[in-house]
Amino acid sequence: MVAKSVLIGLAAVFILGGSTAFACQGKANAALDENFQKPDAGWGKIGDDVFSTSPQGLVIKSKAGSNSWIYNSNYTLDGTDFCAQFTLPAQMPTPADRHTVGDAGVLFWLKDNLNFYVATVGADASVGIYRLINNNWSTIYGPTPTTAFKTAPGTTNEIEIQVKGNTGTLIVNDTPVTTFHGQAPPNGGSPGVYVESADKSVTTWVFPRVQLY
Repeated sequence: MVAKSVLIGLAAVFILGGSTAFACQGKANAALDENFQKPDAGWGKIGDDVFSTSPQGLVIKSKAGSNSWIYNSNYTLDGTDFCAQFTLPAQMPTPADRHTVGDAGVLFWLKDNLNFYVATVGADASVGIYRLINNNWSTIYGPTPTTAFKTAPGTTNEIEIQVKGNTGTLIVNDTPVTTFHGQAPPNGGSPGVYVESADKSVTTWVFPRVQLY
């Protein structure tokens, strides 16, 4: 987790400072199946220099050295399965890692904009789970490499969490990575997506689809 700063808020949006076949474990009857062509109202207003939509999905361009996230206030994550597909940039430096490209993933167990958890994968296939507590980060897991993540430029991967009570399982491209424990808010909190840009440049992340079961 790269420590980054400051918040800008808009509705449910906050800023802090290839082709692959996927099978989200929920399988059928999704409560939310979002491709961001006509975004669900729970995401809040999307349309500025950081958050926008395209035919490819949700586009997030976080400022260099900053974090950005957006969540859907119409849904909660108690006893659910949440999946997000995200696409690596088409061009990446060498080496490509959390510092030179950044990382992306899902946000969960949201209490408020200063207290939540994220599970992310870096451009170097390193997986991490982190908790923001009163605007201070702590590490729950990793970052640890996984062979399940595809690192080629422009490749789309899927990150998934299954949560029930205070226990969760992290899955990358249908491969279980780890089981973890935390402190979920009473209703499980709203689901979201989260990104970090490179330390010294803007990274464009695209989320083609998110699903909640």
